[in-house]
Amino acid sequence: MAGVKDGIWKRGNNWYISVKVNGRRRVKSFGRDRKAAELALAEILKHRAVANATNDWSGLAEFTKPKPRKTFSEVAEDYLAERASLKYSTLRGYREVLKNYLLPSFGKMEVSDITEEDVARFQAEVSKDVSAVRTNNIMGLLRYIMKVCLRRKLITENPTVGVRPLTEKQPDIDPLTKEELELAISKIAPHYRPLFTCLAWTGARPNELFALRWKDIDFNRGEIRINKGRVSGSEDLPKTASSSRIIQMLSIVRTALEQLKGRDTANLDGYVFTTKSGQPIDKHLDHVWRTALRKAGLRHRPSYQLRHTFASLCLQSGVAPGWLANVLRHSTLQTTFKHYARFIKDTCRENEARMEQLLTPSERRQAKA
Repeated sequence: MAGVKDGIWKRGNNWYISVKVNGRRRVKSFGRDRKAAELALAEILKHRAVANATNDWSGLAEFTKPKPRKTFSEVAEDYLAERASLKYSTLRGYREVLKNYLLPSFGKMEVSDITEEDVARFQAEVSKDVSAVRTNNIMGLLRYIMKVCLRRKLITENPTVGVRPLTEKQPDIDPLTKEELELAISKIAPHYRPLFTCLAWTGARPNELFALRWKDIDFNRGEIRINKGRVSGSEDLPKTASSSRIIQMLSIVRTALEQLKGRDTANLDGYVFTTKSGQPIDKHLDHVWRTALRKAGLRHRPSYQLRHTFASLCLQSGVAPGWLANVLRHSTLQTTFKHYARFIKDTCRENEARMEQLLTPSERRQAKA
């Protein structure tokens, strides 16, 4: 920080002081407390004046002792070790981000040497190859790790603070019509047809059905219990407690499941849906879906559009948005409206008729008079 004068300044919401002590410039953060920063600066300048005259720097030990220095790779490993209780899929995702993105760029650098310019350059490079959503996810892990560095006083400023997240494009909601859905399902290989039928008519996520076992299905009550997800060979509890839910079976879902129940599944650890070789499904079956769309003569849409198809068909049939939000386990009703408002059935006439029923016969006669 050559050329920087002793003093105090604010960056973001935090106050900092900069002082040259025993030939080296030191910077210290005081968070939002400006008064504490001002008092500390005055105290340090007083001690420095004495130290310059006596060569006794003991009063400034905090500023003269060497700072702890760690590489980004070391801090990242510490970060993951302290979060060993996270879901397996979350930790696996963090390690992939570190291996493929963060460590090649920052791994050997000391965290105190990483600048805002380094971070901005990294974000720009990553965004050339992946979507804004993916870039922001990668940057999110970098931000978490640098926050830890700041809290442990390994750095005096967080270099990620001034780098704004990218604007994310809203995902395309491109559902199939009921006719398209029926045609596409009919073209799916028989072994996987029940799975795609359930994806289309339950609103469940693929990883939730991959983890489904027969013990989670109650044919007597017509219920499917969703309480976990399966990703890359590992099962985890839902991200939030609210994601666990019970889905009521439609008749088309019951029929598909009853057909599956007749298969020999004794050696499959109770999984409802499996590969053709009898193993649990660990990844999306997009190749099965693409083949079906091609055979049906329909344009390609990702298989995740089946969840959107379920939502759009529900709303177009007059289902209450609140019910749908509960089935999809949206955090708020606003999320449902945000994604699916254009599919909500126009029920103005029906609502007017219901309101009319609230009026007594005499009130209706008076209104016509």
